[in-house]
Parts: sequence; C-alpha cells; structure tokens
Amino acid sequence: MKDYIKVGKIVNTHGVRGCVKCIPLTDDLERFDELEYVYTEKDDQKRQIKDVWSKKGSVYLTLEGIDDMNIAENFRDTYISILEDQLRVLPEDTYYLFDLEGLDVYSTENVYIGKISTIYQTGANDVYEVKSNNKTYLIPAIKDVVKDVNIENKKVIINVIEGLLE
Repeated sequence: MKDYIKVGKIVNTHGVRGCVKCIPLTDDLERFDELEYVYTEKDDQKRQIKDVWSKKGSVYLTLEGIDDMNIAENFRDTYISILEDQLRVLPEDTYYLFDLEGLDVYSTENVYIGKISTIYQTGANDVYEVKSNNKTYLIPAIKDVVKDVNIENKKVIINVIEGLLE
C-alpha cells in the first residue's frame, strides 16, 4: 500500500460532466494548479487532472475517467491524495501538519508534556492539541512558545509561559 497524503475531500459533484467539488486540506489553493495527477481513495486509481479551478475556498477538479455526474457521485465523501514525491519543499521552520501529529512535546526544562494529537488552523496561528494521560492542552504555535521542532527525533520543545498548562 502506498503512503498517500490527503490533499482534498470530494464533497459534491458540479455540473453534468463529472466535475467534483473538493474541500482542500492545504492552505494554498494554488497548489492544485501545479499537480498533474492525484489518487482517488475510492478505487486507488491515479487520475490525470484535466481541469482545475477554485472558488470561495473550494477546489473544482475534472479528473480522467470521471466523465459524468453519476460516476462523480460515487466519489462523494472520499479523499484525493498525492504521494510524498509530489510534496513541495517547504521553507525553513515550516512543516506539514502530518509531520507534526504524533510528535512528543517537552518543556525547555525537558519535562514531558504529551503528544500532539490534532492541529487546528485558526487563521492567526496553528494550535497544537497535546494529550497526556487524562489531560489535554492547547498550545499556540507561535515563536514565543514553540522553541524547537525536530521531525527526525519526533520531538517539539516549548517554552511553558504562565497559564499555558492550566
């Protein structure tokens, strides 16, 4: 099984020629313009992107082999994905969300706080939901708090400012 990275969820059809409406799972809608193909979760098929455009935060795709509304309807509520070699190289100190989920979080004093379970994209900054035993913490991903992210060692170091873990 290939390691797919989900980039969108098909939520509806658009028109009668098989176009699908997707909710993007990326914060850069122009990213879809660069893709030549995606994989459809429903049938594990590599499909060429014939046409793509965005409107009001949604992405509309015409995919190879999905030529009418009835076929497109079968893909509703499924995901489209890419492979790792289709990922963009990110600037320094920026990370893919899937790389951060599951990382261990420690304080600058090397005290274990928990594991990143979910990442919320709030607009101003991301917020890491960190779970440990029966506690859940919401950690803002800002420079004053997140001091180091080490993907290789699966570790995030945070500065525990007053009130953060209460």
